[in-house]
Amino acid sequence: MKSHQSLIVIITIISFSISILTSFLLTTNNKLQSNTICNVDCNNNNNNNSNNSGLPLLINSHNLKVLIGNTVDAKYDTKLITLDKTTQMPEIHGFYDIVSTQISKMYNNDLIFTINLDDDPNKNKKYESTYLWLISQLDPLNDHNQVFTIIIPNFGSESNFRIKGWYLAIYDNINNKYSLPLSRIDKMTDNKVEITIDPNFIGGILDFNYTTAVMIRVNDTFLDKQPDYLIDSSPDDNTFWSKWFL
Repeated sequence: MKSHQSLIVIITIISFSISILTSFLLTTNNKLQSNTICNVDCNNNNNNNSNNSGLPLLINSHNLKVLIGNTVDAKYDTKLITLDKTTQMPEIHGFYDIVSTQISKMYNNDLIFTINLDDDPNKNKKYESTYLWLISQLDPLNDHNQVFTIIIPNFGSESNFRIKGWYLAIYDNINNKYSLPLSRIDKMTDNKVEITIDPNFIGGILDFNYTTAVMIRVNDTFLDKQPDYLIDSSPDDNTFWSKWFL
């Protein structure tokens, strides 16, 4: 019985590895480099600024209800870990350095995801900086696993990427589809990457495990591949994130 359970877990882990790589390939595919991306603020204005639309919003911290999860990460622990071969060596900045993370639940059950950084992430100019949350609620014995990737890329204003600025997408790794297609965020708060979402975008789960990472893409020519570098993670587990792309 134990060996059977172990086999189920191994198969589940392999399927997650394949699906998260798929999520990156889809998210950075040329097909998403278009002008058809939803502008979140515009949609909210059309709904009289109501949160009922379920679209991601920037945060009003006064609506906080309760902290449900957090991590603390050491400063100055960033380093370039190569994920894909490239000759470009980017300079490491404070906005790649995770200081802490937290998840809070608002009065209406919306979830606030915060990555606190050592500098203002809006200073990114040249590359694609991507901030990731991997959220999982695993129950392989009952065949009820849920894994979602929250992807928050920023395309530098001086880069050669077709699109510029902040975006958000949420990928359902189990069902291999987006629960939230790539959507525009017009601005980001200083010294943190912070968004709020309706929990329905992550299967309605409020009790889950998570890990975060910061990655960058310096090559703006070949987009159908993983990012070029992993820079930081929290909890610190760069080996875990590196293996997603092997």
